Amino acid sequence: MLDLLLADARTPTGGFAHSGGVEAAGLPLAQVRELVRGRLATVGLVDAAVAAAAARGEDADALEAAWAARTPAPPLRDAAARQGRALLRLADAAWPGALDGYRSRSPTTPRPVVLGLLGRRLGLDGGRVARVCLYDDAATALAAVPKLYAVDSVTVTAWLAGLAPLIDALAERAAAAATLPAPAAPLLDTRAVVHAADRRRLFIT
Repeated sequence: MLDLLLADARTPTGGFAHSGGVEAAGLPLAQVRELVRGRLATVGLVDAAVAAAAARGEDADALEAAWAARTPAPPLRDAAARQGRALLRLADAAWPGALDGYRSRSPTTPRPVVLGLLGRRLGLDGGRVARVCLYDDAATALAAVPKLYAVDSVTVTAWLAGLAPLIDALAERAAAAATLPAPAAPLLDTRAVVHAADRRRLFIT
């Protein structure tokens, strides 16, 4: 139940304010699913591996540094920090004191590290945490699609369901990684920097 709670769109983690690069890309609707698949295989895989490592009990400070080195775009680091702080607020409300030690020492609170630490606190293993991380990433991006395109949300939900095999495979890979993966997504990074300066945008990312 706890992994379902963390993956629930109603859980207040700030995902509604993000499009995962969909808005910034401005692609034809027919290409959006491939964008999300590419995001999962790069940014999503990195975040999932970091979250899984945190859930296993690896050093959170070292994971923050490793994640930041793999996330070169400042707007994406800032966005992850916002979502991490939202997760910390959730943890404080639902499980008081669960992550107080981490909260007091971390200046950056990136979402995947917080998610992994919270998963560990709730007794979730690395594979389940990685799956939640990837699902949340895909669901966040696809939830923005009906706001940006003339498409039925039922259609987009079907797209999300179709990503299940990829999410499962990437979650298994992330949880089993002996070293953190470092795939690059230069277009996502570049677009995020440009998008952050756009006053007409709907979403933070």
